[in-house]
Amino acid sequence: MSGPPAKKRSSSAEKDVREFQKYWTEKFGVIKKDNKALCVFCSETVVCRTSSVTRHFVSVHKNISNKTEEEQRELISRELSKTKKQPDNFMNFISGRSSFNLVAASFEVSKVIAQHGKPLSDGQYIKEAWLECAPFLFDDFSEKEKIIQRIKDLSVSRKTVKDRILKLASNTAEQLTKDLSSCQFFSICIDESIDITSSSRLAIFSRLCKGDEICEEMVALLTLPERTTGAEICKAVTNEFSSRQIDISKIVSVTTDGAPCMTDEKAGFVNLFAKEVGHTLIGFHCIIHEEALCAKAGLKELQEVMQTVTKVVNYISARALNKRQFQVLLNEVESVYKGLKMYNNIRWLSRGLVLKRFVECLNEITLFLNNQHVSYQELSDATWVSKLMFFADFCEHLNDLSVKLQGTGKTLDVICGYIKAFEKKLEVFKRDVDGERFRYFPNLKRHIKDLPKDDRTDCQSLQKLFLNIIESTIEQLFSTFAKFRELEETAKFMRFPDSMKLEELNLKMFSWIDMADFEMQLIEFQSSSIWKQKFIDLRVDLENIEKNRLETGVPERSVENELLRTWNAIPEIFFCLKNLATALLSMFSSTYACESLFSVMNFVKSRNRSSLTDESSSSCISLKVTKYKPDVKSLSSVMQQQKSH
Repeated sequence: MSGPPAKKRSSSAEKDVREFQKYWTEKFGVIKKDNKALCVFCSETVVCRTSSVTRHFVSVHKNISNKTEEEQRELISRELSKTKKQPDNFMNFISGRSSFNLVAASFEVSKVIAQHGKPLSDGQYIKEAWLECAPFLFDDFSEKEKIIQRIKDLSVSRKTVKDRILKLASNTAEQLTKDLSSCQFFSICIDESIDITSSSRLAIFSRLCKGDEICEEMVALLTLPERTTGAEICKAVTNEFSSRQIDISKIVSVTTDGAPCMTDEKAGFVNLFAKEVGHTLIGFHCIIHEEALCAKAGLKELQEVMQTVTKVVNYISARALNKRQFQVLLNEVESVYKGLKMYNNIRWLSRGLVLKRFVECLNEITLFLNNQHVSYQELSDATWVSKLMFFADFCEHLNDLSVKLQGTGKTLDVICGYIKAFEKKLEVFKRDVDGERFRYFPNLKRHIKDLPKDDRTDCQSLQKLFLNIIESTIEQLFSTFAKFRELEETAKFMRFPDSMKLEELNLKMFSWIDMADFEMQLIEFQSSSIWKQKFIDLRVDLENIEKNRLETGVPERSVENELLRTWNAIPEIFFCLKNLATALLSMFSSTYACESLFSVMNFVKSRNRSSLTDESSSSCISLKVTKYKPDVKSLSSVMQQQKSH
């Protein structure tokens, strides 16, 4: 049987309990604010109950409540007088502005965490560090307690940081979407890799002209299904642009890593995507990949040399004891090196760097192996060592080219210039070896000079081998860079529109250009001394920029941005010429941006953070690589701050 019904409290009684009591101000340091009690020490609101006000005063301000009543009254009186003297500032502090500032601060903390690739939970220890140093840092501040309380109110839990990062990344993505929607043309480069959880990730980068600046920005880092076919990649890329309502007909070119799923004539991504775009796409195989493959093909006759080098390096460096003993030996002989480099056939520069270090430490390596009673007969074979020396010298030349091709901000004409220069260098190398001068192969020259006359019997056969390798590399370069060679003259149009002839331009790849309009505009343009002079002046300026770069190692200004700025100053009456220049400026020559992104991905989603979801990792990576600045103010203004507890 149920008990008697609970006696309902009258509305008047409820009202009395909820009313602000004046004596609370002098006793507990609270004032009335919007039917609540507001603490003058920490600006936190408390329910209008004597028990709640008392609990807040005793627990939150324990250092004050433990003082004598006289000391309490003095501290409360002092805080109340500050409130009366600065009512506007105080009310701003306790109003919605306080909430806005806390939200904005949590966004900034989250942004820094993402940009440094740190765990989402780091917000907690950052806050803890602030709270530990705040009493000392703000000791001479009159409102120290309020500052500390504000830090306590800051919400930077793992969940909050994650949510903030997702919103920040979404905001920068919206900015990119807006720019892609408003630009005339853009190009994309895509590449696929595997993260730490064996999930297939597809990186999409865009290159576009925004104002007077050329931007390379990550469009998305997508997760692909198990089968990464050309059709699946095409579907993923198309859906990404469609969901953001970006017109893909603006895409001029696509650069890929050259994998079959990307370049196959029937089922490859490039051809399938061209059908979605609605016009012919200029498809580039990453020029750095091509250079690496070309070098690999040209040097296949020396693979047994690389295999032996790899075995020796692994024997020394992959075993902890051997590695330490070899380091001791290097220290004893006062070597400038501390060890050997491990070979990674995926990394572009790895082979050349490994060979260079191996050659420079060859005497120490031989001594160490003898001490270990380990025999590699090749190291004492004069013919094998000659091959090693040539291999190291030739790979160093290839690495020099690879370094030039890497990096962002490389226009098509600059890349074509690097390739053309290297082809001419190969002809010089060929004559150098044929004449047995070896001035461009210093390691080989030194080795041959040190050989006893009896060991020089194989020099002619080795010379023939080296000439064959150089000749093979020349042939590989010629066939591999055919696409870039087709556009070599056209790429010069960006700098020489005042002097190039129509027949020098390969415009069949730009099917969207109206040839009749283009030809008429080119005649008008080249007949104007004003516009011709503009590009004459530009080239003088670019020469000074390049001279400064060669002297200091750092360009004072971006060449590509200077080109774009000049073209932007040309009247719209020459729109066909401007469109061609803009299209050429927007082209990627390599997937370097994607490769760099995967390095960031492996850092952010590492073995220790493998549980990070694809969505969260993509957002963290996006904030780490983007040049866009998230609009923290607009994001903060629409959110309600939840105080940390």
